[in-house]
Amino acid sequence: MATDCDKHANIAYDAQDLKSCLTVDDDADTYTAPDGTAYTTWEECAMAVYESGFNSCKSGTSAVQGGTGCTTFRTLQAFSTAAESKFTVSYGQPATLRNEVAWQFYNYYGSWTWGDDWMQAATDKTGVWTDANTAAWDGVMGDAENARKQATKKGAGFIVNQMYAMYEYHRRANQAYNAMTGNTTVSSTEKTYSMVHGWDEGWAFFAGALESGSGDSGIDWGLTLAEKRDGSFDTNTATYNPNGGESTVNAKMLAASQIGRDALNPFDNATNAGAVVWDAWKCIEQQAFIPMIQGCLLYMYKSDICTSDCGDEYGEMYTFCAAMVPILNAANPTDAATLMTYVSPDNILSTGPPQTYATMSALIYDNLNDMGLKVAEVGACTYCGNKLSDYDTTGDSAVSNKCGFAFPVDETADDDETASTDDDDCTKKDKAAPAVLAVGVVCMFLGAALATFGLVKFNAAKAGAPVPTTEMSKV
Repeated sequence: MATDCDKHANIAYDAQDLKSCLTVDDDADTYTAPDGTAYTTWEECAMAVYESGFNSCKSGTSAVQGGTGCTTFRTLQAFSTAAESKFTVSYGQPATLRNEVAWQFYNYYGSWTWGDDWMQAATDKTGVWTDANTAAWDGVMGDAENARKQATKKGAGFIVNQMYAMYEYHRRANQAYNAMTGNTTVSSTEKTYSMVHGWDEGWAFFAGALESGSGDSGIDWGLTLAEKRDGSFDTNTATYNPNGGESTVNAKMLAASQIGRDALNPFDNATNAGAVVWDAWKCIEQQAFIPMIQGCLLYMYKSDICTSDCGDEYGEMYTFCAAMVPILNAANPTDAATLMTYVSPDNILSTGPPQTYATMSALIYDNLNDMGLKVAEVGACTYCGNKLSDYDTTGDSAVSNKCGFAFPVDETADDDETASTDDDDCTKKDKAAPAVLAVGVVCMFLGAALATFGLVKFNAAKAGAPVPTTEMSKV
């Protein structure tokens, strides 16, 4: 990244701590939060982590895993409760530049705090989680408490955090495009620091501090999920990804993050850099929820074939589907409503889900093109016994390829910066990556704007000019 966002990435430690609250033996007398407070239930412990935060420092020196020195922590809960003020931010933009995926979630759930609503229901046993609503299968097909645990930990990562990462990306893409077109003005500080720093935060929140790149973070997080799902959908072909992973989703998102970062570092509103950043954002937006779709499909299958102790499967099915259904709803409200009828805990029967995997999955595959996605990019669930030829891919050619030929660049040679101890305004890193980066940039085409920008970078590199960027495949 071009700026130091280690503190932001440390929010992943909150997910790790939250998970630890759920993995204590169910018969335990106490559940201990990172600050040493003992709670009598896992729900209280998990929500203490979610609501208070213990690792991602906003003010003071960084403090994770029991460290000291931080006076104010950012929280996962605030990612949701502050959503309306974040997702409706305006830089004079026309409606076509709004955060479309965030509005899809708002339109579906009818609330900007959909993430917090989800977390509260899962831990309070309200909504679909009441005893009455799960009585048909709880204790028969599985344990509803296990399902709620899955909804809690995966909801924090895939319903709350994932969208906040999208906010950070979109905010700066929106600002850059509007500055380029004259709808807003940006200060010199914004041009040289704030804009690229905000963009870097998008990657920091998406990847997290625990992830090396190959899906080994041990938590339920965006980048990790893409690496976990790719083997079941044959989307693990990005062996060129410099961060050690193979997910095509992560490779494209990393490439787009790199090109957007370089267009903002520094930002020149007199060039087409604003269009470059906007195109990079549209690539990220298109790719970011593919792993949730894959998770929904995979756990539909696992739930369908499960015959006992199915609580985990039901909880994962419901959460993954809830993390992507607003996008389906924007394309086909009827099929979205039908899908959630089949996967919701309050509709599961004493024999399992009310419909087969084939019926449920068709509601997604039949609408992927209208959701702005190629069937081939989502892939067929090979774990479920499917192959790509089982599906109609003829409509893929009409779907806009927002990422083009997106190839991430290996920047690991420039990853030895020391950690900053400042407050929320992270410092800018001034070390230059090898000029070979520019060659990689030229290989990534998100449209004519990116091609032009890549050529400028390439020529600058040939002339010996520094390319001010540091490793983005690690945070």
